[in-house]
Amino acid sequence: MSFARGKYGVEHNRRPADEETHGLRRIVVPLAILSAVVSVAIHFFTGRTDGPVEESAPPSPPSVIPATPPGGRPSSPAPENTVREDARPSASGRSDADTPKPDAVATHNAEKMLDRIRQRPAAERVLLEKLAAAERQGHIAIAIDTIERLCSRPAVADLHPQLRERLGSLNVKRLHSDRTTEWTATVTVKRGDSRERIARDHGTTGAALEMLNPGVDWARIRPGDAVRVLEHPRAVLVVHKGLGIADLSLKGKFFKRYYFKGGADAAIGVHPVTREPGASVRGRLKELGLTFSLEDREALQAFLAPDSSSITVSEQ
Repeated sequence: MSFARGKYGVEHNRRPADEETHGLRRIVVPLAILSAVVSVAIHFFTGRTDGPVEESAPPSPPSVIPATPPGGRPSSPAPENTVREDARPSASGRSDADTPKPDAVATHNAEKMLDRIRQRPAAERVLLEKLAAAERQGHIAIAIDTIERLCSRPAVADLHPQLRERLGSLNVKRLHSDRTTEWTATVTVKRGDSRERIARDHGTTGAALEMLNPGVDWARIRPGDAVRVLEHPRAVLVVHKGLGIADLSLKGKFFKRYYFKGGADAAIGVHPVTREPGASVRGRLKELGLTFSLEDREALQAFLAPDSSSITVSEQ
């Protein structure tokens, strides 16, 4: 198309080339539409794509629970200086590492117990794994129940010393908690009560009351106050003088294991603990030639109440 001055002003004249181009458009446009339709049909039926393909990220490896290989040792935990995936901060700025972690000693004990799982019968292996999990998570009651069930199984007799020692530690920890146990009860102070009177009425000692109620001022107790007591524990200390160990039982149930020196000349038999001179806990231990650590001796004096407790010496 062109413009020129004509007789009647500015006029435009169509070039021949424009006419040819207009004709070509009539042919090219339908061909392009047809080509697009054919291309779409090919893509639909073959799934082929000619465009760029976005590279997808490789899938994350599945989480694997470490398992103990047959006849081998369980995998060791990662070093402490290794950054764990679950310790990386989230979008909120917090990480799982900010949450409280189980006691390090309990975790160490659980890992040691896992080392003993290999080559065990299935039933005992399940209990050992349950114990390790309870220790990690801090479930004292579950751990105690599991140890007691394990101690009744001959298949883990070689573990009984370690299990007994751990059971004693858990029993003491549970006793010092605020929860009521099979050995304790919560009582209400009555008019005229004192530490010694409450201890005598419940077959325990004043030292045990102080141990269970560390925040109580016994000179200021009033009627209506609540205190925890050992409820007639009937403590018995069984001394195995050939092994150098002494097992304390409360109400006929194992509570804790202690270790001593001496006792070679201790008389075999039952030695009651009474209020008579020489028959107290201190007097009986001296008589039998048994030497405990200061901490253990104080604990035994708290548990072995006069007139309701005894020390039994066995040859083994």
